[in-house]
Amino acid sequence: AGAGERRADREAEGVGDLMPFNPNREPPEGGVKFQIAGGYIIAGTDEDMCCVIHELYVSPLERRQGLASQLVDLVRKWAKGEGLWPMIVECSPKNEEGKAFYEALGMRQVSIVYQED
Repeated sequence: AGAGERRADREAEGVGDLMPFNPNREPPEGGVKFQIAGGYIIAGTDEDMCCVIHELYVSPLERRQGLASQLVDLVRKWAKGEGLWPMIVECSPKNEEGKAFYEALGMRQVSIVYQED
């Protein structure tokens, strides 16, 4: 799928321009990228030795089949093996599906981030 198709997918899902998904993006230095048919995840570390999920994407046609959970599990295993914990992720307040997903994984909201556009 091209960038225009991915953008149309996000707009159809109601997340619009919240995240510029790019399956060709490389992980940050010292980070990882796991890619499976229908989705990918990119994670790295921060200065406090936490595991940070930078990007998680599953194609709309592949959702609700457990792929996102599989991808997060791969990152969890990597992070624990590297001694990186806790695992954190920023999620837009408008991304109700994403928030519900992370909460279903046992994660909890711990902060609110402000941004100037």
